[in-house]
Amino acid sequence: MGGRGRLDTLRAFARRPWVRGTATALVLALCAGFLAHSFARDGEATRTAVGLLGPVLPLALVPALAGLWLTALSWREPLQALSVPLSRPSAVRIFAAGQLGKYVPGVMWSIVLQSRLAAASGITVFHFTAAFGLYAAVSLGTGGVLGLAALAHHAYGTGAALAAAALAPVLLLLLPRLLAVSVRLVKVVPALARRLAPVPLGVLRRSVWLCAASWLVTGVHLWLFAVALGADPLRAVLPCVAGFAVATSLSSLVVVVPDGLGVREALLAVSLASVLPAPEAAAAAAASRLVLAAADVLAFGYGSLAARTPRSLAPASPVPSTAPHHPRKDDAC
Repeated sequence: MGGRGRLDTLRAFARRPWVRGTATALVLALCAGFLAHSFARDGEATRTAVGLLGPVLPLALVPALAGLWLTALSWREPLQALSVPLSRPSAVRIFAAGQLGKYVPGVMWSIVLQSRLAAASGITVFHFTAAFGLYAAVSLGTGGVLGLAALAHHAYGTGAALAAAALAPVLLLLLPRLLAVSVRLVKVVPALARRLAPVPLGVLRRSVWLCAASWLVTGVHLWLFAVALGADPLRAVLPCVAGFAVATSLSSLVVVVPDGLGVREALLAVSLASVLPAPEAAAAAAASRLVLAAADVLAFGYGSLAARTPRSLAPASPVPSTAPHHPRKDDAC
């Protein structure tokens, strides 16, 4: 048997349901092991969080899961524009796989794991990498815009925070245009221009607003914790929602630490200190880590099961986005 035949046999073996199921179980087990090790290093804070917020944890899981779903849909927009249509369950599965991979030190784990799953949907490594870079700009841009209110609150007080919050919608309206300019600059390189499909401005707008919505919705879980610990519901909105956005965005840049472990919690505790005593703020940050990790595992499990159904395997559109198309001159980049 030649090399091509052995490769085909290996691919057929990898597509068997029991092989894929075993691989899924191994990914979940590895993730659980890394999470258990991470939480064990800060066991006292975790036990305190569970003791104080145990009854609220299931409720907080709802906005965490909803926010993760919105994030996956935002991530799906540029990926489809640059490659092929992708069903929602498949998008959630591939995105959630990257969420699990981030618990291992180094950002490359997430990229490798996601790219392997993306390849099964007909997405090349080149297009996946390009979409990864574009979505990273969307995520950091929206997180930074929404997080300005928390930074202003910490530095200058409530008035400055409200002004920053009022400015956020204007900046979010401008962000897709700025991203479009960035894409045009990248496509100045002839080799990239030949391989990258145009990205309509409407795609960038949908990705930005879906991502902004995901930050706001996910931040609700932290607000639930703060209110349960005695914070004033109204005063806690900005430190929780905007604070979550800026803490997560900044900690994601620390790639040598799995998912910014410890960095995000420290930033969240600083933000929450304006509405909670320091011990309660630390407990809320630790509880946030537990809930978000549970949401990542549940989303990956859902995506793995749903993506195997015949309906979910059908493309989202009968025409692949890599097919030649002619968007309006002012609506593509």
